[in-house]
Amino acid sequence: MDSSISLPNPLNNHHHKATTATNNNDDNQVGDPDLTNMIGRDLNFLKETMTEIQKFVDHMYVQINQACEKFEELKTRGGSDTNELDQLKMSVMKLKSQIPSKLKIHYDDDSKRHRKPWFDGSINSSSSNYQVNENKAGNLHSLYNQPKFDPTTALEDIQVSFRSLPLKLKSCLDFFLMFAEMATIKKRFIIYWWIGEGLLSPIRLVDQNTEAEIVLGKTAEDFVNELLDELTEKGFIEPIYKNCGLVIDSYRMHSNTRSAIKQVWHRPGCIMDSDTLVLRFPPDYNHQCFLNFGEAIIDSRFERFFNHNYFRIVYLGRWQNSVTHHIEVADIKILNALKNMKQLRFLSLRGISLIIELPQFISQLTNLKILDLKACHNLEVIPNWISLLKNLTHLDISECYLLDHMPNGLGALSELQVLKGFIIGDSLDKKSCTINDLTKLSKLRKLSISTSMKEFPTYLQLHHLQRLKFLQKLKISWSGCILRGKSDDSPKQAQLFSKQTISLRSFTEKQDPELPPSLELPSSLQKLELECFPKKDTPSWLRSGNLKNLKKLYIRGGLLCNLDKIVATTVEMLQLKYLSNLEMPWKDITMLFPNLIYLEKVECLGVNSFPCDQNGVWMRKDNGVDEKCDGRSY
Repeated sequence: MDSSISLPNPLNNHHHKATTATNNNDDNQVGDPDLTNMIGRDLNFLKETMTEIQKFVDHMYVQINQACEKFEELKTRGGSDTNELDQLKMSVMKLKSQIPSKLKIHYDDDSKRHRKPWFDGSINSSSSNYQVNENKAGNLHSLYNQPKFDPTTALEDIQVSFRSLPLKLKSCLDFFLMFAEMATIKKRFIIYWWIGEGLLSPIRLVDQNTEAEIVLGKTAEDFVNELLDELTEKGFIEPIYKNCGLVIDSYRMHSNTRSAIKQVWHRPGCIMDSDTLVLRFPPDYNHQCFLNFGEAIIDSRFERFFNHNYFRIVYLGRWQNSVTHHIEVADIKILNALKNMKQLRFLSLRGISLIIELPQFISQLTNLKILDLKACHNLEVIPNWISLLKNLTHLDISECYLLDHMPNGLGALSELQVLKGFIIGDSLDKKSCTINDLTKLSKLRKLSISTSMKEFPTYLQLHHLQRLKFLQKLKISWSGCILRGKSDDSPKQAQLFSKQTISLRSFTEKQDPELPPSLELPSSLQKLELECFPKKDTPSWLRSGNLKNLKKLYIRGGLLCNLDKIVATTVEMLQLKYLSNLEMPWKDITMLFPNLIYLEKVECLGVNSFPCDQNGVWMRKDNGVDEKCDGRSY
């Protein structure tokens, strides 16, 4: 493709002819003056319209030339930047959609578009796993590839497809209408919101005890994934992938789709708008959710909204991806007005500053399923009355750095499936929750632990972890011990740490002499994340060979020197970050992980021989990539 385009201007002769025709009409009288005036107006309209068309064509030439120049630049660089290629692809498709259907030259290849970004940056790469099925009814993407595509009817086609959807999917799409055009929305946020709205089927856990059946038990996240897959397949939303498009991180709705749906369907919610600073309640308001769209200060203005008690969702915290969106509460007493919301299922205070303790009224919200307290940096304690929230399924207290222990009431949350930010620290409070207390949580699927114990997990703690038969995802962070591979080995620190460890064991573990040693993690694990691992050698619980379901292994920071004793042959995705001591040849990696399809390394100087691209990513390029990775991340 040439980097510049030079096309003849087809409009000058038309302008001349139209002008001549008008002048002739002025020189000669015609019998019917009304007809004369009508023709004159039409000709003037045509002249003005052609002038605007010429401006449009000139503007299109400029955009096409810019796209060509960008394409040549990317080809010169080898086409390795998938983000730029993806953006260019979107720009070109937008340009194509502006061409009238009668003037389009149709190419057969246009109907073979792939949704998934290219693995290695080359235009010829493809992925059948993410290819849009053009034969399925309701697929909106095929509209833009038809030989007779007419932009004026595209909105109507979208609306027809939307009307054919079941009510549940319409309600799911309604969620995206709350946000600005092309807004990027985290998958985690979508999952929590849809659970709060009650859009998901009841969770069914298998009664059988076989590991295979345990792993196959569906979670709320599985139901959300099914809904998102269906909406993606039909073209209503599009996924945004992490690094090279292997893992879905966020979703967005195209502006054309959003406009079409808003014309025929919208159940307005209640939004605190940072521009108007008003709460909008339509007369027939029945949408049971509130979203703090952009307010940085939660103050008395919110009290007008808090008088309503029928909400299922109250999202006061930060939903934006960037941590620069600061939110704080002017007076914690303002939140007490929420106490009458007995139907509340999802409460988010994520990222809100100046919350030192949780208001007592939260204990009365017995229908609450999701409590999101992530990054409440001033929060000092989780009260024991949290045990009263019997229906709680998701609790996120990660990045609450002032917390030093967990209340033992956590062990009473029998419905809990996701627990993020569980702390095993140096508190000497005998009422602190331990790993043993968590064994009562038979439905727990995801657990993240932060600890200051260098010896964690001990064999007894491993034994307790093994009793979590449904646990699929486990994250352990030793951030209290070291930071990104660095540690202080001074005698003073070692002595202090030893005292803390002995004290901690005195109440967290009362060793049973009849209990056989257990040095394994739960065999049901599918994903394992290790952060700031404080030792150089591979731990025994990674050498046992029982992790037969493990697909993802992420190791970030710490002192680990090699992986040569790890027994986890089923791992397909491996992430290595900030491991300054790690030294391993690529050959050993391929032998340890024969099923590996994706590897990402960041700041691991001892593994420079790995065949990664400039982003530190290696991917196996056979068809097995598409078959083995479902592209999901939660």
